[in-house]
Amino acid sequence: MNQPLRHITHARVFLGLAAMTLGLWHFGPLAKVCAADAGPAKSKTNTDAEEKMIRATAEEFVKAFNKADAKAIGAMWSPDAEYTDEDGVSFRGRDAIEKEYAAMFDANKGAKIAVTVESVRLFGPDVAIEKGIAKVTSPGASAPSASRYTVVHARRDGKWLMVVGRDAPYVSVADDDYLHDLGFLIGDWKAEAKGGDLQIHFEWMAQKNFIKNTFTEVKDGKSTLTGGQIIGWDPKLGRIVSWHFEAHGGFGHDVWTKDGSKWVIDGAGVFRDGDESTSVNTITPVDANSFIWQSTERVLDGVRLPGTPPIKVVRVQAQAAK
Repeated sequence: MNQPLRHITHARVFLGLAAMTLGLWHFGPLAKVCAADAGPAKSKTNTDAEEKMIRATAEEFVKAFNKADAKAIGAMWSPDAEYTDEDGVSFRGRDAIEKEYAAMFDANKGAKIAVTVESVRLFGPDVAIEKGIAKVTSPGASAPSASRYTVVHARRDGKWLMVVGRDAPYVSVADDDYLHDLGFLIGDWKAEAKGGDLQIHFEWMAQKNFIKNTFTEVKDGKSTLTGGQIIGWDPKLGRIVSWHFEAHGGFGHDVWTKDGSKWVIDGAGVFRDGDESTSVNTITPVDANSFIWQSTERVLDGVRLPGTPPIKVVRVQAQAAK
């Protein structure tokens, strides 16, 4: 993977902002800034006003980033600023930081950022530390990438500038951030096919770190096949994956990719008798209460099989309301 794209994958977009679990006072550049610019504490009213101004710089950063305006971002840093990414690579000086953003924008067209400012703390009248989370969405990516950030702001000639910044990996408390786009599946569904009706139930599990899918095939009022599926985020692959199981003993593994509004699922499995299979399954949302499922590129023990016709799957509650 080339280095500029890795910037986005790791959300090392800094945003001039970002949180470390280490104490900020352990950073050499940070200590120097605070020692040089710190002064007497201000009143609560003045502190609130200054905090508002600093939070406004985060908004300015987001606007500049989403316009791919590296020059505007560079102007938000002091001439002697220092930024360190998640890999420990440092960029010293406004020009170097601006150049780094310009290269990243060229390599990642259409990337957008959203910032959540978690805290702003003032140390005297001219130094402040901001912490937060940045999430970057890139065209074609299955989920946003994220990082924590810490940035030191210093007032220079009456203007707040970023002087020291550092990124750190973001670890979500739950993986619903990554699975958010699959949230539409939660609930009960039904599909009609030649082999019988299929009843499907999706639910969150394990504090929203996974989605559980249970399904039952019904023919002539009797259950002919049951099984389940667990969908989750694989942090090593950086992809959504799933594991599926059926009552006869077969099981398999899938990798999910979002393609526009459609989900493409590359699946591989083994049946109880040892036969191996692969397929490409797609889920295409129609609206909030229906989607189309289809299986193509099906291979069973090296023999290519025809694809299935598109099957419409409808939310049970929507049918009941009609």
